[in-house]
Amino acid sequence: MNRRGLTLVEVVVAGTLFLLAVSCFNYLSKISMNYVARAGARSVSLYSARSEMEKVRRLSFGQLASYSSAETKIVQMDADLCLIQVGNLYTLRSCY
Repeated sequence: MNRRGLTLVEVVVAGTLFLLAVSCFNYLSKISMNYVARAGARSVSLYSARSEMEKVRRLSFGQLASYSSAETKIVQMDADLCLIQVGNLYTLRSCY
């Protein structure tokens, strides 16, 4: 018996394996694009928070109480200590 071509079963198995590989690649690429988008959004928010922290850092301790910003919360903890919150970042600032 001389076989010159592929049987129908071999073609179906090869096609199924190819479709499985393509669908796995498609799924993994969607997941990786989601991670890239979330990392980009996180980088932007961290850059914004860091920039706001730098603005607050440049103020003297006496100017902190009067500083107001939509994304910054400053709480006077003691006569010489302030809690500064920018987004999810917190820091303490002393007058010393």
